Amino acid sequence: MLKILGLIFLFIYVIRPLFKLLFKSYVITQVHRQQSEQAYRQKEAKREGSIDVDFVPPQTKSKPRSTKADDGDYVPFEEIKE
Repeated sequence: MLKILGLIFLFIYVIRPLFKLLFKSYVITQVHRQQSEQAYRQKEAKREGSIDVDFVPPQTKSKPRSTKADDGDYVPFEEIKE
């Protein structure tokens, strides 16, 4: 009889809380794993028509381009009034 009471006491106060703690940590680990996998899938899945820009080159300050008559396709013309 004393052994049975000792086993019940052991189960109620030691094994059961230990099992709850281990089960809770296992569930939390699985939830975090699923969330990270879902975030990875969402990042990889591209929606139709969306544009993702991973790298934007830095803007360099360049000299303003001068417009000369010798630039190429410039054609001088005169307006003729009729």
